[in-house]
Amino acid sequence: MQLDDIELPSNLYWDGEYGFKPFASSQVRAVSGALVVEVQALSYGQPIRLTGAWIKRADLAALTALEFSPLTKRALTLNNGTTHTVLIDLASGGIEAEPIAAETTPDDSTLYELTINLITVEPVE
Repeated sequence: MQLDDIELPSNLYWDGEYGFKPFASSQVRAVSGALVVEVQALSYGQPIRLTGAWIKRADLAALTALEFSPLTKRALTLNNGTTHTVLIDLASGGIEAEPIAAETTPDDSTLYELTINLITVEPVE
């Protein structure tokens, strides 16, 4: 699994992969009392929440540096070979990491529990 050229832990999994509905809909009542239903397909905007893995502090630093360019479109390649064009979803938390064990002097090998929040966008042409 990769995000651009950064190798991600292979045991990350896509939490909520099938929770996204690829359409928007609304239901309103017309003045006559009739129900008006509108549905529109969505092209992009699917959240991708990768979680369930540990990462070393040194690798985490490279990953969190991507948040400093939040509008840069990135290529996400999943373990099954599928690819998505994504942005880091800062509104959903961006890249989140918590140390596995509290340490007063963490070093490059300190382990963190990792969650990456992304959102699909239109690919670069």
